[in-house]
Amino acid sequence: MDPQINIAVLIYHGVELVDMNGPIDVFLHANRYINKLDNKLYHVYTVAATSAIILSEDDIISITPQYTIDNCPKPDIIVIPGIINQEVDPAIVSWISKMGLEKRVIMSVCIGALILAKTGLLNGKRATTHYLAIGDLHKQYPDINIVKNVRFVEDGSDANGLCIVTTGGITSGIDGALHLVEKQKGPVVAQQVADVMVYNREAALPPFTILPPYYNI
Repeated sequence: MDPQINIAVLIYHGVELVDMNGPIDVFLHANRYINKLDNKLYHVYTVAATSAIILSEDDIISITPQYTIDNCPKPDIIVIPGIINQEVDPAIVSWISKMGLEKRVIMSVCIGALILAKTGLLNGKRATTHYLAIGDLHKQYPDINIVKNVRFVEDGSDANGLCIVTTGGITSGIDGALHLVEKQKGPVVAQQVADVMVYNREAALPPFTILPPYYNI
């Protein structure tokens, strides 16, 4: 039986809901299709800077975090959703930086890449983000090797064993999570999860999201 994989999903005021829920759904559904001996392989939980209630984008949903950065289980995978019209707590950035010193996977979703970039962990690495934010990411963090017109990018393990996955806009967090499931449990399980979510992994990018070769980054 495989050891349980702890997945910390960061939340903060203004968290983008699909960025958060897409990967959560992938990992929860994956538990249904893994050998019964490996039941609940993925232990998914939310983590915030404090235990206070979190208000999502546009204050639509109130979320009570399960853990804080001070008491959460040690994560094997960290998911960083995007944040809308808010600034992330600096304590979150510091915590991500600390987590990046050990062997694990850190995955950003959409403009969550801008949070991850604040840590310096993306410097010199290949990364992507929402097509509307690629220019800002390049301007603010020129040391990042930005990849356009993809749903996700993996930059493999560094000397500390850190593996970083960055994903494009919003629903691309599903692609990144399915990629991780496929790496861990194979293509059959990943496809079963995509099927039950009625999600087409092979769909082309929407035409008006594709940045032209001359886009200035």
